[in-house]
Amino acid sequence: MNPIINLNKLLLTLNPFEFTALSTILGFIFSNGLNDLEVQSIGNFFESIGQTMITIGTQQQNLANYSTINQAEYISILKNKIPDIENIISNIKNLNF
Repeated sequence: MNPIINLNKLLLTLNPFEFTALSTILGFIFSNGLNDLEVQSIGNFFESIGQTMITIGTQQQNLANYSTINQAEYISILKNKIPDIENIISNIKNLNF
C-alpha cells in the first residue's frame, strides 16, 4: 500500500490535541537549521499543499451536494440556465472583431 495513504490514515486516528502537537513538533523539526527565508519558503510550500487539499475537499463536497439533488430538480436547474447561455452566445456573435 502507498506509504502516504498509510500516513494519512495514521494522522486521522489522532485526537485533536495529538494532531496539533504533532504538527507543532514537525514544524520545529523542519525549521531546524534553516535561515529565515528558507523557513518561510518551506512553510509556504506546506501551506500550498494544504490549500490544494482544501480545494479538492471543497469541490468533492460541492459535487456530493449536486448528487443529492434529484434528477427532476437538476433538469429544472439546467433548463433555467439555457436562456442565460443563449444570451451569452448572442452577445458573442454580435461582437465586432
